Amino acid sequence: MKAVAVHDIQKTYANGTRALQGVTLEVEVGEIFGVLGPNGAGKTTLLNIISTLLVPDMGDAQVLGWSVLDDPGKIRGKMNLCSGNANFAWSLTIRENLRFYGMLYGLSKAEREHKIEELIAAFSLEPFADRRFDEVSTGTKQRLALAKAMINNPELLLLDEPTVGMDPDIALKVRRHILEYQKRTGCTVLVTTHYMPEAQMLCGRVAFVRDGKILALGTPDELQTKLKAKDMEGVFLELAK
Repeated sequence: MKAVAVHDIQKTYANGTRALQGVTLEVEVGEIFGVLGPNGAGKTTLLNIISTLLVPDMGDAQVLGWSVLDDPGKIRGKMNLCSGNANFAWSLTIRENLRFYGMLYGLSKAEREHKIEELIAAFSLEPFADRRFDEVSTGTKQRLALAKAMINNPELLLLDEPTVGMDPDIALKVRRHILEYQKRTGCTVLVTTHYMPEAQMLCGRVAFVRDGKILALGTPDELQTKLKAKDMEGVFLELAK
């Protein structure tokens, strides 16, 4: 079984924008897979279909063995999503927001409180844990979004621009935690990013999307060799032309 198997996915929005045009790819269980591309390429649309938030116009996606068209409820409890635009209950504290999502995912009180303290420490949220969401910085809000995405120990973790708005030192710590978390749990991770060193550090394989189509797929080293680029920045610039 593949963690994710996308076959000939197509999606057009009401305004006529063709977000995805026949996208097909497979993600192995336990893999960290990157989806790269310029703004408007279709990356977030693809993640929203995989997470069952959007329904494709054509094609299908199998996630953890279930179709997003037939069994979305079975999939949702086994995954989690972190968006680059963190949005939580503004009047709740960081800790209270995590507690709320732990309850939604059905964690027992003891399991929930243990997980909350673990995540607060992992994402350096201790100084802000009892501050309201609307009182903290953009980078802190994004760290909360990442912590929330791990609250239910997901089998599939979807990260859409996970370190956007973070200071470089915190972003590096977050990437290291993602790597450690994946190694420890065997979780499959799909990540979109515009930051190529992040893709190089995290991803075993990447797919480059432009205009709703996959232009290239392989390991960072394979793409660099194929395109005669010295690094992933060069790969991005070449494929984004």
